[in-house]
Amino acid sequence: MNRIAVFILIILSSCGKKEAAEKNHIEGKDSLVQNIEIHTQQEEDTASIPFSQSLKENGYVYTLKGLESSNGAINFKSINIFYRNKLHQKIIFDTVAVLNEREVVFNVDKDANFDGFNDVELINWAGNYAYSSSFWLYNQKTKKYDYYKPLDTIQNIKIDTGKREITSDYHIGPVNTYSKTYQWKNGKLLMMSAHIEEEGDVIRMYRKNGKIIVE
Repeated sequence: MNRIAVFILIILSSCGKKEAAEKNHIEGKDSLVQNIEIHTQQEEDTASIPFSQSLKENGYVYTLKGLESSNGAINFKSINIFYRNKLHQKIIFDTVAVLNEREVVFNVDKDANFDGFNDVELINWAGNYAYSSSFWLYNQKTKKYDYYKPLDTIQNIKIDTGKREITSDYHIGPVNTYSKTYQWKNGKLLMMSAHIEEEGDVIRMYRKNGKIIVE
């Protein structure tokens, strides 16, 4: 019996040492992975530099902030709006990016809804022949800026304060062209007319008595 007991103790001791060795090996691998992740993260952080652009208008200072990567691409993070050197409003986003600084469209001197107050414009997409912008419209009651999503999809936007209308002219490929006009009605932006040429076909659209007519 004594021999058997000693034999069992030896086996148990051997198993314990094996488990401890395996545990140390796994912990070593986890530590190595963590070190690689930390090192990679540090490399990514140092590869980007802060990007900033400031504008002054309406008594406010508007500062666009983001990160510029080593290849020149810029990821926008926020627009900080200051009034009398104090932060008045912060607009945050994390999905807006451009390939280089030449594509940056950032304006605070356009009145997109023709209410007499200038609004904030920031590019949200850029292509070879077209781009579109996001707009935050000035709210007279809160004295802050409200995001107006319907403006996001209007390509190559032009704001005509004289006619109080917004126009969009762009093309896709050599033969497909689009021309549209928009107007504000009761606080909403509506498409009033469109002239579309696609693959040789011409479509004309216009609004009459609140309805879109297609010809």
